[in-house]
Amino acid sequence: SEFFKWEFATIVASWVIKIQPFDQPNVESAKVVARKMVQEYKETGKLSELPISCEENGIKITSNFQSSSVRDQIQNFLSQLEKQNQDGPLPYVAIQAYVQMNKNNEELLQKIRTAIQQKYKVATTLGFGPRFLHSTGQLHKGDAGNGLFIQFIYDPEIDLPIPDEAANDKSSISFGVLIKSQALGDRQALLDNNRKLITINLGKDIQSSLEKIYNCVR
Repeated sequence: SEFFKWEFATIVASWVIKIQPFDQPNVESAKVVARKMVQEYKETGKLSELPISCEENGIKITSNFQSSSVRDQIQNFLSQLEKQNQDGPLPYVAIQAYVQMNKNNEELLQKIRTAIQQKYKVATTLGFGPRFLHSTGQLHKGDAGNGLFIQFIYDPEIDLPIPDEAANDKSSISFGVLIKSQALGDRQALLDNNRKLITINLGKDIQSSLEKIYNCVR
């Protein structure tokens, strides 16, 4: 009941300041792309592969920078913060983690977030995907455009099928494919809105890869 009360209060406050609380055009754009990717997978049996800018120690990076070093990739990406701090509105870094939400992963991601915050003196956020898409997802694509986005995905060792229909074992898609489609859909929506983005595939060993990323940013 308390949750409903504050949801209702948010709607009333939005009406008072004359904004539409149910308008989420940028969130919907990500959903459209994700649905196309799911349909493509059902027809072809595979998702489109991202171009790889760097591959090292089981980590694959997709970015606008060409480098054989994960450290160089990440530092080149984050160096954009220094220029933005001088030239425009204050930047922030959003970590989008499409990984299991457990204690170990969260602790490592928080270490990365804090290291970026302390080194570059900028605001930082951490969200687990795809759940954050329904909250800060609209902000990421509809704000002033001063965010830098670090997107983490991974290759699940165990992937569970999603039944096409209730009481039917037939499945044309898995949870892993669905989540990756949502990640890639949001990635494309961010790029379509001219956002700065780096996608990091952590491979199968999430914690080992996150430790390596932490050592690159601190």
